[in-house]
Amino acid sequence: MPTKAGKPPIKRGRSEVWTRGPTARAIKRELLLVGKRLRELRLERGLTQEQAAEAIGVHPKHVIKMEQGGANFTMATLVAAALAYKVPLRDLFPEDDNGQ
Repeated sequence: MPTKAGKPPIKRGRSEVWTRGPTARAIKRELLLVGKRLRELRLERGLTQEQAAEAIGVHPKHVIKMEQGGANFTMATLVAAALAYKVPLRDLFPEDDNGQ
């Protein structure tokens, strides 16, 4: 529906590309893989979700969501997690089938 100036309204929120189809599936898959890796790192260090949350600077419920692949992480949160777990940022991302 055009506005008074005859221009289409500005869409807000995520693009359909992010919410449907192959891109959405790829995003979900990667969130699950990174979440699994975050859980592995936390458990290797003997931390509870509460301790991890404090170290990362997020609410414990956010740690749960991240580990389950249900949270869309910001770069700041990923950097904070890498620092908390004392690993390079790249170690939060699983290797692909080619070892990369």
